[in-house]
Amino acid sequence: MADEVSTALSTTSWRVPVGSAAATGLLAAALLLRDPHTQGNWGTCPFFAVTGHYCPGCGSLRACQDLLTGHLGAAWSSNALVPLAVVWLAWWWVARAADATGAQVRREPSGKWFIRGLLATLLLFTVARNLPGSPLAP
Repeated sequence: MADEVSTALSTTSWRVPVGSAAATGLLAAALLLRDPHTQGNWGTCPFFAVTGHYCPGCGSLRACQDLLTGHLGAAWSSNALVPLAVVWLAWWWVARAADATGAQVRREPSGKWFIRGLLATLLLFTVARNLPGSPLAP
């Protein structure tokens, strides 16, 4: 009976890391098959289409594709937040995989102050990338 419970918990706890890894793999394949650097391949950012200003996510598909192909400098140029987000997401994934195995890993930053800092960073990044001549523009 205890083995059945431990097997069920183990299977359930692996759903998040396995599911997120599968989704990441599908997105990576899509980005490698359909290059976001080609105009119109992935459409236009709705925020940019309506306002003419860059949102914090503009250039993120190009940055992800650049990371996948080993072009770190180009990724920073497309969207400087994406490489930082990838580091945080990798930490998040490792923590979830560790939970599934019972290993101890320090949790990724989160919580009220992290969210407030993230929102402030997104706001400042958005303003800065829309200034004339900004090197943060995609």
